[in-house]
Amino acid sequence: MEDPTVKILVLTTCPQCKALRDLLAAHKIPFEATDVDLLAPEERKELLLRMAPHNPKKAFPITFINGKAIIGYQKDLLMEELGLKP
Repeated sequence: MEDPTVKILVLTTCPQCKALRDLLAAHKIPFEATDVDLLAPEERKELLLRMAPHNPKKAFPITFINGKAIIGYQKDLLMEELGLKP
């Protein structure tokens, strides 16, 4: 099975975001991360506007696995989508 494409939107101060990074690293899942709080103000504003319809509460982390968005750190759902066993 081919590795899934994983992109994450995270905050540098968010404990759930750290847990997500740790989970992906522990299972050697390659991922592309965007630290939203480190973006320039206009970039951050634009990103949050694009995400608003899918994430009105602006919750983090946001994980995209093969294009499917998972809002928040939902470990069981993440494991299932990544094809990992608990």
